[in-house]
Amino acid sequence: MMHDRFIAGDWTVIPSRNLLVRGGDQVHLEPRVMDVLVHLADRADQIVSKEQLIEHVWNGRYVTDDVLTVTIYALRKAFGDDARRPRYIETVSRRGYRLIVPVNREAAQARRSSWPVAVAAVMLTLFGIGASWSVIGSHRKHVPTAEAREAYLKGRYLIDQRSIQGWRQALEEFERAVALDPRDPAARAGLADTYTAMSDFGVASPADMRPRAMQEARRALELDPRSAEGLAALGRAQFLFDWDFAGAERSLSRAVDLDPDYMPAYQATAWLASARGRYPVAVKAARRALQLDPVNIARYTELAWVLALSGRHADARREIDRALQLSPRSFETVLMKGWTYELAGQPDAAFAAYRDALRLGGAPDAALERVEATYRAEGLAGYYRGWLNRPQPAGAVPMSDTWRAALLVRAGEFDRAIESLEQAYQKREGALAWVNVEPSFDPLRPDARFQQIAARVRPAQ
Repeated sequence: MMHDRFIAGDWTVIPSRNLLVRGGDQVHLEPRVMDVLVHLADRADQIVSKEQLIEHVWNGRYVTDDVLTVTIYALRKAFGDDARRPRYIETVSRRGYRLIVPVNREAAQARRSSWPVAVAAVMLTLFGIGASWSVIGSHRKHVPTAEAREAYLKGRYLIDQRSIQGWRQALEEFERAVALDPRDPAARAGLADTYTAMSDFGVASPADMRPRAMQEARRALELDPRSAEGLAALGRAQFLFDWDFAGAERSLSRAVDLDPDYMPAYQATAWLASARGRYPVAVKAARRALQLDPVNIARYTELAWVLALSGRHADARREIDRALQLSPRSFETVLMKGWTYELAGQPDAAFAAYRDALRLGGAPDAALERVEATYRAEGLAGYYRGWLNRPQPAGAVPMSDTWRAALLVRAGEFDRAIESLEQAYQKREGALAWVNVEPSFDPLRPDARFQQIAARVRPAQ
């Protein structure tokens, strides 16, 4: 067992300090992340099952595979590794994980006197008792407690579940992280992002969520004015609540400058750029977000979405197919595949995907037969009329007025669509930020009523 130090690839690993060192670079790991690394290093080049890792690191305590997934993600991020082209940690499908770089303990001992580890330890002591701050350049960045960081990572994972239950659980995890470490700006930013997401997807009203999101983002920046997490949360809120495109761009650009590896900043940048019609910027940011978070299907579908908005429908479907390799039964992903076919002018292929999505969602055969008969008789417009009139499933995310307007346009009900967009504007729904670029609204663009709504939201270029 390796408890003192060892070399993994081009990093020196110091488990006793939860530290990775490479030249002048130092990266601090949570204790459980370090425990996973040590366990993999003890079995270098061997496949270690998820069950073995959970048993060893969590001592048999019940945890879900999701906890291990975010722990491996944190370890990859520390190494600067890419799950699609791994240099350090390989995921072996259905079997586990393997550390694929050489591990050398003797070389680490020989190098020990040449590393400035003692100096780093003194600096950490000077800048915060109990290693509560790390030094990056001249900036002291807060290092949360291990339990607080674990709660934060769980919250980040749960936000991407995009369900009412997922957002509630995300709030619980971020609130727990704040309670465990009130000085951590990232936990405050997580709360802000959850409030923004709940508003954006129609789970809660923007009027209720905006003050909470803004307050938590500003609290994060009060704790650390150079917090990439706080700046990204502020930029996201500026964009989706206030349609302040210029202010959001400044906040998000600053966040990326401060932490080039902070995925949510790229995600929000992709959304912002796509709403402004700046598709090359949006695609580049979405690709970077995917590179930083390659095991999350949300990153593939977000990239597919901005590609589809830019007219690159075939490229969008390639990303959707990659997402379906990770999660073949994802209802939302199959729906998006249908949307890309519809945008490309292929209604039969679009309907086939929509029907597959309904099947995945549990629709009985009789209902599918009725839907197919409606499509044959009335085309996609009839399909959408049926979708609009169907009962809302229990526990489903409510339909926003902006999304309802898009469906009404596709159903050919233009006047009702304008009314729904006006309601979305009165509520200041975040999704309305895309009103000037969403292809579904193209039939409405000659209408003066639509032009008035779009002009109120249109960003300054």
